[in-house]
Amino acid sequence: MRRGQKTSAQQMVLKVRQIEVRIAQGKSLAPACEEAEISAQSDNCWRKE
Repeated sequence: MRRGQKTSAQQMVLKVRQIEVRIAQGKSLAPACEEAEISAQSDNCWRKE
């Protein structure tokens, strides 16, 4: 996602699920977040919601 863009709730859920799938496939968090085009910090915040 580009910086400063608002992300809808549906997009958040989709990205978090993509990251969960990649982690289940054996990747670590940082590369999984890079592939989903978000920061690890955003992933952490979205999971709290």
